[in-house]
This record gives sequence, structure tokens and C-alpha cells, in this order.
Amino acid sequence: MDVQLVTGRPDTTDHLVFTTTFTHDNVFYKAALAETISWEGLLTGTYDVLLQSAKGTQRLTLVREGAHWRPGDEIEQIGIVQQDVVDLLGSIIGKVRR
Repeated sequence: MDVQLVTGRPDTTDHLVFTTTFTHDNVFYKAALAETISWEGLLTGTYDVLLQSAKGTQRLTLVREGAHWRPGDEIEQIGIVQQDVVDLLGSIIGKVRR
């Protein structure tokens, strides 16, 4: 698993944005994750994810519920993401946040 942080301007506080790659069940994934920010500029506690593999591209929101993550219920959700992949993305977020 490789992680690349995306940084902004040096004079502002950066919200977390990063890209990563990983393999799960013999499928290679590329993902871009960003902390979701409301139109008012506030953090929502969720992450927007663009997830790509040879099986297609999915856009989803990751929602934390206690110690676990789940995909959001938004209308734009494309396809169904395996819970194992959601858990893996959640663990990557935890590692990057440290």
C-alpha cells in the first residue's frame, strides 16, 4: 500500500487529501480520498472517495460509525462496494491521520 499526501498552500490549514493504491482479492485499486467539507467550510466527519480498478470506477462517501466505516447512501453512489474494501480504506485513513 502506497500513500501520497496532497498538500495545498503553505499559508493555510490543509484538510486531509491523499491518494493510495492497494490490492484486495487479486484486484488492484487506485483511490483518491478527501475529507468532506460542507459549503460552509466545516468538516463533516466523512470522506469522499474516488475508487478505480479494472472493474470500473466508483464514487462514494465513507461514513464512520464508532470503530467501523460504511459506504454512504448518496444517490451518486455507483455500484456496490465490498465491505472489505471499505474497511481497508478506513484503516488507511486511520494510518494517514496518525
